[in-house]
Amino acid sequence: CGGILTAPPGGTVTSPNYPGNYGNDETCEWTITVPEESVVLLTIDSFHLEKGYDYLTIYDGGSDSDTELLSLTGARPVHPFTSTSNQMFVRFTSDYSEIRRGFQFSYTDTDTAIGKVFDY
Repeated sequence: CGGILTAPPGGTVTSPNYPGNYGNDETCEWTITVPEESVVLLTIDSFHLEKGYDYLTIYDGGSDSDTELLSLTGARPVHPFTSTSNQMFVRFTSDYSEIRRGFQFSYTDTDTAIGKVFDY
C-alpha cells in the first residue's frame, strides 16, 4: 500500500482492507504533490486505529524528514488541515496486535492554507 498521489484531481485514500480491519505490522506511505502555487488540503473522513500503538502520521513536506504536522491514533474527529508547501507525506503504521477499521482520507489542492492570517 502507499504510493505517489497528485492533485488535481485529488482523490480518496484508505487503510488496507478498509472498511474491513487493517492487518498487523502494516506500513504504508503516501507522498501527495500539488502544483507549485498550491498547498495540500487533507480531510480525514473516517478514523479508528488502536490507540497508542497504531498511527497515521502526517508531515509538512515530501518526506518524513520534514516537520511533523500530526500523529493520530485512537478514534477521534480531525478538522481538515493544509500543508505549508505543495507536498505532504503520510505514513500509516500498525503494530503486531489489535486491529481496527482504519481510516479514509481525501486530498486535493487549494490556494490558501486553512486558518492562514492575512495582514492587510
